[in-house]
Amino acid sequence: MRRPLAVAGCVLGLVAAISADAATVSGTLRRNPDLRAGADSEDRVLLFTPRPFQPGSTHSHFDNSASPNLLMEPAINADLKAFNVDLTKQAMQDMGWPLGGFNVNVTYSDDANQGFNDPVLGEARRMAFEVTAEAWGVILGSSVTVNIEARFLELPCGDDGGNLATAGPQFVFRDFAGGEPGVWYSGALAEALAGENLSTQDVADPNTADLRVTFNSGIDNECLGEGSRFYYGLNGKEPTGEISFITVAMHELAHGLGFTGLINARTGALFMGFPDIFTTLTYDTRKGQHWHEMTKAQRKRSARRSRKVSFDGPLTTRRAQRFLKGKEVFEITAPMKLAGTYEVGTASFGPKLKKAGVSGDLILVDDGSARPTFGCQPIQNGAEITGNIALIDRGECFFTEKVKNAQIAGAVGVVIVHNEPGTPPSLGGSDNSIRIPSVRISKADGRKIKRELRK
Repeated sequence: MRRPLAVAGCVLGLVAAISADAATVSGTLRRNPDLRAGADSEDRVLLFTPRPFQPGSTHSHFDNSASPNLLMEPAINADLKAFNVDLTKQAMQDMGWPLGGFNVNVTYSDDANQGFNDPVLGEARRMAFEVTAEAWGVILGSSVTVNIEARFLELPCGDDGGNLATAGPQFVFRDFAGGEPGVWYSGALAEALAGENLSTQDVADPNTADLRVTFNSGIDNECLGEGSRFYYGLNGKEPTGEISFITVAMHELAHGLGFTGLINARTGALFMGFPDIFTTLTYDTRKGQHWHEMTKAQRKRSARRSRKVSFDGPLTTRRAQRFLKGKEVFEITAPMKLAGTYEVGTASFGPKLKKAGVSGDLILVDDGSARPTFGCQPIQNGAEITGNIALIDRGECFFTEKVKNAQIAGAVGVVIVHNEPGTPPSLGGSDNSIRIPSVRISKADGRKIKRELRK
């Protein structure tokens, strides 16, 4: 079946000691080699299920806590190597993709002088896209030609972010020879498993696109800010501020080739009442169930259960054990009631944490402004912060500004408290002058720490 996919003196001394201890929170920022960055306790790779819910990014991506960065995270990272498929190849195999190569047929649906037919950029765009499509054609295997439609359109974009591109399969199939009964597969994967062009079973053009990729035409108009545009070179050496087109294309083509789940993450509903192959490999670590084994309501809740949902593919898990690095964490050592390991969002700037890490007392910053804990102005309590870890609230200015101000004040590290519920996201930004590590903790964890510091 085929369907369109649209924390007197002796007595006084004791009291003083208790008071001093209560007002001190000590900890270490470090990399724990016993934990995998971006994996659960069983080394299954985490999927991106953020809270609050993010439509369009949820589920069909690896989680952005992974280190090193992965091709199939929801945001493209500048340090990804050109044409690198890290764990994505194994994920594709776990879904059933054979290896060995396939032929690619690309069509461009832009109007004349637009998109891939642009008189200035068109040739570079077409060359970069076709080389990228052929890269997937060398990795995965099918006896059936994979037909791809590509185009440029205006997509949401602004100084605070935007869509680089979108992609997905144009058709899905189930109940065909070579597939699991009652399970949907993307068109190209289904045809690879069946060994035939399944589009010939109906009146559709048998050579119609198996998948479509749409790139944001606003990117080359610097909609993300001055100097931010696509880099169409093939050497993986994009200038600072430019975005590797081939990496974006590799990511989007993977979605179209099957790295996507078809459930409605808003409602938890299966596509037309049947699971897809990606969903059968989506595993909720809290419930101990795969998504296709859950009810609609359970899937809806699971899609908002941050870092509790994993990709349960054996080849991917085996590869992750060797590929993923130790996890960056914040460990509180005192007071005992707060002691433990806290989950963090890592920074795209500054040095990466090492096993020994950096240690000190947490000092809430005071920048002398109306909102002193934001750290957006020069730090006033530098004597306390020197040699310790600065605690700063999110808000009003860039993360790099906050960390730079703490660095100037003498901090050895920075912990930024998130201002929204949920798992702490990563810290974005770029500043090569930053020499101290920084992380973000959750709003709830930050509240516990500040409550202790203010006793």
